Amino acid sequence: MSVEVAKRYFELMDSADAGTDDVLELYGDDPVVHSSRAGVVRGLDDIRQFYEDNAEFFTGGEHHMTNFHQDGNTVVCEGYLDGETSVGREANGVPLCDVMEFNDDGEIVAFRAYLDYRGYVDEVPEDVPNVRAEAE
Repeated sequence: MSVEVAKRYFELMDSADAGTDDVLELYGDDPVVHSSRAGVVRGLDDIRQFYEDNAEFFTGGEHHMTNFHQDGNTVVCEGYLDGETSVGREANGVPLCDVMEFNDDGEIVAFRAYLDYRGYVDEVPEDVPNVRAEAE
């Protein structure tokens, strides 16, 4: 079941018809998101803000997921992302690996996002939402 929820997550993230609430419905109580760009984000309210900031940073994109590996309540999702940032930086084939942990109800309780941001942030100005200026 967890792999199906993981696949649904990427479908929702790529859907023009889905919103933040649709994605958040996949999460359980008191979840945590680990992002190389935003750090540790705890709780549904802060995770909602994280996704809204992410939507401001990425104006378009599509996940191409190639592998899902499940061990117990953990699913490792491998693939790549094609997309564009709000400042017009486009990158294709950016590697990603996301790790999702699920509770016994099949809800996401921990999400670790590993994206090679170098394809996107080399030329991004400091005023883009949720980008750390110290990355050099």
